[in-house]
Amino acid sequence: MTTPSEVFYAARDLRTEQYCASLDTLTRPVTVIVGADTAAHRAGQVAALALINMLARVHRNLNITAPAAPLLARSLVPADNLQAALAATAVAINPFIKLDIAGLPITGAPAVAPISIGIGTQVPHALDIYLGWDCGRGEIACVPTPGGGHPGDVLGAATAACLAATAAFRLAHGQPVRPVRLNLAERTADSAAGTHTVLGPVDVGSVLVIGAGAVSQGLLYWLREFGVLGQWDIVDGDLAKLHNTNRSLATAAAEAGWPHGVLTGPARNKVDIAAAMIDADAHPQWYDEWVATQAVRHDIVLALANERGVRTAVASRGESLLLHATTSANWTAEFHRHVADRDDCPACRLPDDNQVGFACSTGPATPADRTSGDAALPFLSAMSGLLLAVALLQLPDHAELFTGRPNHWRLHLELGHRVWQPLIHPARRCPHAIPPGAKELVQQAQPRRWDDLA
Repeated sequence: MTTPSEVFYAARDLRTEQYCASLDTLTRPVTVIVGADTAAHRAGQVAALALINMLARVHRNLNITAPAAPLLARSLVPADNLQAALAATAVAINPFIKLDIAGLPITGAPAVAPISIGIGTQVPHALDIYLGWDCGRGEIACVPTPGGGHPGDVLGAATAACLAATAAFRLAHGQPVRPVRLNLAERTADSAAGTHTVLGPVDVGSVLVIGAGAVSQGLLYWLREFGVLGQWDIVDGDLAKLHNTNRSLATAAAEAGWPHGVLTGPARNKVDIAAAMIDADAHPQWYDEWVATQAVRHDIVLALANERGVRTAVASRGESLLLHATTSANWTAEFHRHVADRDDCPACRLPDDNQVGFACSTGPATPADRTSGDAALPFLSAMSGLLLAVALLQLPDHAELFTGRPNHWRLHLELGHRVWQPLIHPARRCPHAIPPGAKELVQQAQPRRWDDLA
C-alpha cells in the first residue's frame, strides 16, 4: 500500500532523483551544528536558516543542534527563536522529514551523522564541513572557521550557506569536496578572494520581474535580508507544484497543496509566494497576457522565465539594460548582462528553442556524466539568485560589472579548480531588437533611470 510519505517523495523528488540520487543518498543523515558564537548575530542566523532551507529540500534526515537564541534574521515561517525557526523551516518544507533537534551547550558527544556541518568556531572538531565568512567572502573549510557579526557579513554568510549545501549533496553522492573561498562581489575565488562586500538596500528604481520560479525566489529570498526600495512588480501565471519545493527557497509544502503532509490543495500562485518575500505587487498572469495591457516602463527588467517566448518578447522592449540569472546542466550558476548596442540580447544568447542547457536550476549530479538526466537542486537556484542580488546592489555605482567587456559570469559549483568563468558575447545584428530609432522614441516618451548605460 502506498503511504502518504511515499506519494509525497515520489512527486517532490522526481527531479532530484534524476541527478542519479538514490534512496540511500537522499536518506543519509546530515548533522548541522550551529555554534553559539555565530547564532548570536544576524549573519550567522542568515547562514543557518538558509542552509537548513536548502538541505531540507533534498535530504530527508536532519540532525540540528543550535541554541534558542533570539531571532534576528528573517525566518521562512513564524518562530520565536533560532532553534525553533530551524526546526519549523525544515518541517514546513518537508512534513515527513526525520528531524532531531537539540540545544546548546553540547553535553558529551553530539549526534554526528555520516555528513556533518559546523557553523562557527564553538562546534566540535572532526566534522566534514565548516562554513564561515568575512564580510563579502564566504567559505567552506576542513577546520572550524570564524563568521563575523558585522552588517557587511550577510553576503559572505549567504555565500557560505550555498557552498555548504552544495558540499553536503556532493558528499552524499561520494563526490570529493575541497575547501573553497568565494566572493561574489569581487567575482574572485580561493587565494584571490578578498573581503569586499555590498550593503543593502537594493535601490535601482522600479523593477519588473518576469517569472516567479526557482531563480526568482532565490533572488527574492536574499533581497529580503538586504532590503529593497522602490516599486517591484512580479509576473507569472503558474501554480506551485510539489516538485517546485525541491529547489524554490520560498515555497513550502503547504503552498503546493500539501499542508501538514496531507494532499488537500489548492496550490498557490507562484507569483503570490514570490511577491510576499519583499512585499512586491503580484500579477498572476503570463507575461504575454500581462504586457498587452501595460504601457508603463520600469527602470529595470529582470527576465527570469523562459516559457512562451519570453526572452524574445523582452528583447524587443527597447530597454537599455536587461539582467537575468540562470543555471546550467553542468552545475553552474550564471549571471547575464545585456546592455543595448554593447551586448547581445537574451534571445540570441539563450534561444527559446534550446532550453536544456539553461533550464531553471537543472543539471546532472556528475557533470562529466552526460547520461545523467536533467534535474533540479536548491543551491543552484539559490546561488544564481544571489549573483543577481549582488549585481543589483552594485548597479548604482556603475561598477565594472556594467561597463566592462565581460557580460556573462559562470560560477562552477562542482567546486573544482576552475570556479569563475567570465565570458564575452559581442553585440551582433539582432533580429529581436527594435530599430534604434524606435528604441529612442520609446525611451524619450518614458525616460527611465538606466537609459544612459547604452
